[in-house]
Amino acid sequence: MSASGAWKLLTSTWSGRVGVSLLAAMVVVSALVLILMPPDFGTKYWNDPAYWIELPKAVPPEWYAWFTGSPYFPQTELELRSAGEGAGYVTYVNSLKFDYDALPSHVLVIVRGVRFSGDPPTIAVDLFRPDGLSVPLARVLVPPPSLQEKGPYVRWSDPPLRVAPESSQDFVMALEGWFSATYGLEVGRVSSRTAFAIPTSTGPVPLKGEYVVVARFFGSPGDGVDSVSVVLGGSHYGLAGTDVVGRDLFLGLLYGFPVALGIGAFASVLVTAIGTLLGLLSGYYRGLLEEAIQRVADVVANVPLLPLLVFLSFLLRPSILTIMAILVVFSWPGLTIIVRSMVLQVIEMPFVEAAKAEGAGDLRVILLHVLPQIAPYVAAQMVFFVPSAILAEAGLSFLGLGDPTIPTWGQILELGFRTGAVFTGYWWWVIPPGLLLVLTGVAFASIALGLEPLVNPRLRKA
Repeated sequence: MSASGAWKLLTSTWSGRVGVSLLAAMVVVSALVLILMPPDFGTKYWNDPAYWIELPKAVPPEWYAWFTGSPYFPQTELELRSAGEGAGYVTYVNSLKFDYDALPSHVLVIVRGVRFSGDPPTIAVDLFRPDGLSVPLARVLVPPPSLQEKGPYVRWSDPPLRVAPESSQDFVMALEGWFSATYGLEVGRVSSRTAFAIPTSTGPVPLKGEYVVVARFFGSPGDGVDSVSVVLGGSHYGLAGTDVVGRDLFLGLLYGFPVALGIGAFASVLVTAIGTLLGLLSGYYRGLLEEAIQRVADVVANVPLLPLLVFLSFLLRPSILTIMAILVVFSWPGLTIIVRSMVLQVIEMPFVEAAKAEGAGDLRVILLHVLPQIAPYVAAQMVFFVPSAILAEAGLSFLGLGDPTIPTWGQILELGFRTGAVFTGYWWWVIPPGLLLVLTGVAFASIALGLEPLVNPRLRKA
């Protein structure tokens, strides 16, 4: 059957259309990820906690708040704008109309690119609440230059300085004193988010109204700062939420697409090629070669794969290449044994005998007469092995033996279970990667089912 005929046969069934559609979507997403995301995303960004420090920790996706109507506060960054100069200082201001039913998850003051030539400048950042309280969010003392430095001096250009207000005793004392004097209640443990709250008998609740953030830069003429901003962590974030580190799980799930397809395709092609080649050789040439290949296949086929994967991944340096190499080395025997039995039947057929009688060489007979007879079955087995390889990698990652430099769906699941996401109700951390693994298996299983009429002509519709 021609390639166009096989494609028409595959897409003539519901299972084939579903599988092809899912696989096409996965390929498109993988291509976009490879184009738009840096290849070192895992080592440079995903595994760097400092990169995610501004994001909220362990919060659900934004659409969940819209769907359930739960209290919601968006991730917000207030960039302070220059508002004039005073005697020896420059003022930066911005305001926020706070009308939300949820408190920020955290507050960070961010200072970027302080430049000075003489004495180190200082920066004071204050929050003015609707009830009249002025809260000192940060007091920044710029480090003086060392003896080896030459001016002008630059501080915190990359990375910027990030200050958590609760690390300052002035911030804690201001809130505790104001809550006690004004409301007659203690808020309990004071954190940066309580700067936007008032105490009640049931806990802190949002204080709605106009908030103003003011920063004053005290320095000499010519000194300056690139930017001062205040980040307010959202109660929800993104399309897939965040983990306890603050990583955007949506980015991790996206990066898992090309990794999963790459592992599955690479391992499947190599296993199929090795298994088919050895099956053809042992079935066609028989004798000592057949005996050697089949005995090795019998031994390797009876080695339990998962315990071996666990042992070798623990013994060797965990990496994607190591996992794929182990899968390839120990997964070919099953296909070799079946292909051999098929070849034994094909070489007895009249058209093979006729080709030999006409003087066709062994290579010609194998390639033109034997291989086409078993090709549909081999193609179906190659499709079936892709999800097996993906699930094997996910299983190893779930056991903590995956490649730590690359985010995969199995690793996201493993970190979620290790940090108690299931018991604490962090469903967005567990369900999406598990669902993607299931959909991947469904996609390839559907394609394999769609290929059944190609493998077995008796299943084709008249």
